[in-house]
Amino acid sequence: MIPSISIRLATESDLQPIIQLDALSNPHSWGEGLVAEALQIRQNWLVELGDATQKSIVGWLTASVVLDQSELELIVIDSSFRRQGLARKLIMVWSDAVVQQGVNELLLEVRESNHGAILLYESMGFELVGRRKNYYQIEKKGQTALGREAACLFTLKIESL
Repeated sequence: MIPSISIRLATESDLQPIIQLDALSNPHSWGEGLVAEALQIRQNWLVELGDATQKSIVGWLTASVVLDQSELELIVIDSSFRRQGLARKLIMVWSDAVVQQGVNELLLEVRESNHGAILLYESMGFELVGRRKNYYQIEKKGQTALGREAACLFTLKIESL
C-alpha cells in the first residue's frame, strides 16, 4: 500500500533527487546534464511520497511541448513503487496540463522490450503508429557484442481522452 502521495511540478531545486531516482530506477539513466537540461526547458512533474515532515521523490515525468503536440520524453518510477498506478497518474496529470495549453496530440516512444510500459500506454488509448528499427542500443552486463532494438512510436489524439 502506498503512503500519502502527491503530484507536483518539478523545479530546478529537485535536480539531485531526480538524478538519484533516475540512476537507481532507470536502466538507461540520463545523467546529471540531461536531467538539468530537462528541468530548464521542458515541463516536469514529480510524484512525492510521504507527509509534511518527510517526503521522497518516487516518480518523474518530463515532456516537451511544440505547437499542438506534446512528447513524453521520459517517465521514471522508483522500482519499489511500480505497478501501483503512479505512472498512469503522472501521464494523466501531464495530459490534463498540456490540453489546457492547446495540445491536441500526445506522442511517445518506448523500447520494444519494455512490455509493461507498452501495455500501460495501450490501456490509456495510445496507438502504435510506427517503429524505428535498431534505434536503441542494448547493453547487458557481461555481454561482449552489443545489439540494437526498435523504438515503438505511439500517439494519442486528445479527442480520444
